[in-house]
Amino acid sequence: MNVNKTASIDFFADLARQHPSWRWYAIADSAQNPALPAALTGAGGTVQSLLGATQGSPLAEKSPHLVSLDHPAARSAAWQWIMRTGPHEPSVTLLASTLAFGALFEQLKQFTDIRLPDDTEMFFAFWDPAILGTLVGQPDDATLHVKGPVLDPDQRKLLCGGLNGWWYWDRDGVLHAIAIDANPPAVRLPKPIKLSQAQVDELVEASLPDHVLFYVDLNQPHLLDDLAPRARYGYVERQLTDAKHLGLQTMKDLVNYVCMTLVYGARWKQDKTIADVLARVQRRELKFSAAMELLP
Repeated sequence: MNVNKTASIDFFADLARQHPSWRWYAIADSAQNPALPAALTGAGGTVQSLLGATQGSPLAEKSPHLVSLDHPAARSAAWQWIMRTGPHEPSVTLLASTLAFGALFEQLKQFTDIRLPDDTEMFFAFWDPAILGTLVGQPDDATLHVKGPVLDPDQRKLLCGGLNGWWYWDRDGVLHAIAIDANPPAVRLPKPIKLSQAQVDELVEASLPDHVLFYVDLNQPHLLDDLAPRARYGYVERQLTDAKHLGLQTMKDLVNYVCMTLVYGARWKQDKTIADVLARVQRRELKFSAAMELLP
């Protein structure tokens, strides 16, 4: 399926008319928007936390929920909220399936955990649009830091089991449709899928710009004042490329590097003294923490 830059309720209503057996759902992440899932359940739709949390509990208030939606053609308040909000924040993805709510819930819930190479089980936010695109290797999503696919073909088939369609908005507000094999069966896993170390490394890298941006915003928010919110991720991503070229690896060094580029602005790449200090870092003569003390 191809990218859709002008998606509207009409787009989904047309799909629903072409596929009358499809039922419509959303994964709504209350950790990204506290208005969820209530914003999508005003008409009495079924809702359940994918983490198994009791509705109204503290955990449920910070967890993803599967929410049943009415027919897109009804243009309900839920659909209007999704189309208005989805392009601007990673809080909701849309799904179509012939499965009833309970069956789809059980299908999706089993992927909220994964196994690491040492068999340790770990929480797995597969519904996060930035992670979802990388997991499946969404070919038309230019905003992905790691293009993927991280999952192998068999794992992707398992994740999409029971689904007929899955849509998400990228960082630029563009809608993408995940390519799903015709009628993939729902699955029951005896235990969570296991990732290789290479897959784990790719997922860690995929989330790195977001984590660095989070810490910059947490500790030095004023440094971001001159960057438009939508420009910040791309800026951090570009600076991380330069930081890694210097050999920086720790989160502390990467965050400090980005902060220094914001402090110095254009001077960062023009000042000879700065260039000389960074060259010493690259030659491993200086740690970056020590190098910062030598900056003009």
